[in-house]
Amino acid sequence: MASSHDSEALILNHECDGIREYDNALPGWWTLIFWATIIYALCYPCYYHWGVGPTVADELEADIAAAAEAQVARLGPITPNNPTIVALSQDEKKVLVGRAMYRTNCAVCHGAAGGGLVGPNLCDGVYINIKSPEDIYKVIRDGVVPKGMPAWGTRYNDTQLTLLAAYVASLRGTQPSGAKAPQGTIEPPAWSTFGSAASPAASGTP
Repeated sequence: MASSHDSEALILNHECDGIREYDNALPGWWTLIFWATIIYALCYPCYYHWGVGPTVADELEADIAAAAEAQVARLGPITPNNPTIVALSQDEKKVLVGRAMYRTNCAVCHGAAGGGLVGPNLCDGVYINIKSPEDIYKVIRDGVVPKGMPAWGTRYNDTQLTLLAAYVASLRGTQPSGAKAPQGTIEPPAWSTFGSAASPAASGTP
């Protein structure tokens, strides 16, 4: 048992409202929590600000896309034809659903903004296998296996594939930085007239 002299030696030489403070060591559990918060504070910006972690904007966008997809699910089946895909490509809420799918499955080959990486540029209006918006849906559904494009029809339903096609259609005319050079054939700018005799495709690289 410690003597009164030893106890007095542990008391700090100051007082506040009659309270005197002992110079005791902090509990081990408190010290561990303190150091854990410091380590976490260092890891947080490395992951979320400079690393691969989602930003606040990314998380908000994902939540909005999830809410939009829930709304779309209540609409029932969507017919993947030209007018439908064009209309959906101009609907901001429904485009968010397609964008979430695109970033999860397509960005690795076509780039986050659609400018092309291993796969072709999706933004320049020059296409290899597409003559109409409906063809976008077909390419996504059936793939282009010889060129390394997988068929997503076995993973997603028609409504999801149509929303993804609508997002890809919405990329037309955008200009992401570092985009690949055009590959394929130039198509007319009016999506709604694709496939009609009145709007033949412009000549381009075969």
